[in-house]
Amino acid sequence: NDVTSLLSNAYGAHLIPSSSSLMTNDGTRIPALLLLSGTIAMNFRGNTYNIPVDLYVPPGYPIHPPICFVRPVASMMIKENHRHVGSD
Repeated sequence: NDVTSLLSNAYGAHLIPSSSSLMTNDGTRIPALLLLSGTIAMNFRGNTYNIPVDLYVPPGYPIHPPICFVRPVASMMIKENHRHVGSD
């Protein structure tokens, strides 16, 4: 229900649903997760940026949270050592 709601509003308009497995950092493979892949618009200092993301929705959602990745393109810069940015 949450995914349907997201895909039908402006925030999720550029996300495409599919199915994919995910390899975790410890080498565990999670098979057949719902994947929402695309861009999410973000406003920052008066500019809108379309951030490329992959959102994996685990079978235990909403008890287990989505697994989210920003997929930077060549022209993007990621601030290192930021409290909200993982090193992986």
